[in-house]
Amino acid sequence: MARYDTPINASDASFERAVLQATRPAVVVFWSPRETSRDHLNTLLEKVAEQYASQVLVAKLEASDAPQTHAKYGLTALPEFLFFREGRLVARAKGMPSLQALHPWVEYLLERGPKPVTTKPRPQATQPADSGHPIQVSDADFDQVVLQASNPVLVDFWATWCGPCRSVAPIIEGLAGEFVGRALVAKLDVDANPVVAQRYGVRSIPTLIFFHNGREVERAVGAQPANVLRSKLNQLL
Repeated sequence: MARYDTPINASDASFERAVLQATRPAVVVFWSPRETSRDHLNTLLEKVAEQYASQVLVAKLEASDAPQTHAKYGLTALPEFLFFREGRLVARAKGMPSLQALHPWVEYLLERGPKPVTTKPRPQATQPADSGHPIQVSDADFDQVVLQASNPVLVDFWATWCGPCRSVAPIIEGLAGEFVGRALVAKLDVDANPVVAQRYGVRSIPTLIFFHNGREVERAVGAQPANVLRSKLNQLL
């Protein structure tokens, strides 16, 4: 019996044979490097394939390699996960889930659990610029919140496991209150939002990037004292 313990790459030419005619249920993700980090996606799929080896097939299709299949299933946003059982589509989930969030879908595919309830995400309440606290931004709303802001923006690229990020957090909080109404201070978790982090080449954290009129104008890497960040913001006002 074949072991499906690594993800496979499929295309329009191979989709029916590789996925619809597979002898195992299939987890299929349609993706594009413009919206999704390749490394992040590969890591997720490799873990799923390894955990469910011999139980499910894990496949990925880059949108440019599968335009006909993309159109056939009416995909409107990428990435999107489709779940097939005996050649039939039984479920679909939009977005880039965590490994933990993907597990219930695979269990449903294997008929070992209920179908996860999908709800439209509630629009995040956008904190006004005068809230006095840093705004949490994501891959989904970064362009709208940061690049379209009318005031200068300081974005703290951080992660929960990062010690220096924790040490600079009170400074970021203080600056948000200090520059209320004059500049926007935002935070982006690089683990949860790899696309924007990759777009701006963030390799070390914390990375603090200053934006003005939709463009990056300066950055600082590592924990910075308040007076340095304050000075840079003042120069943009």
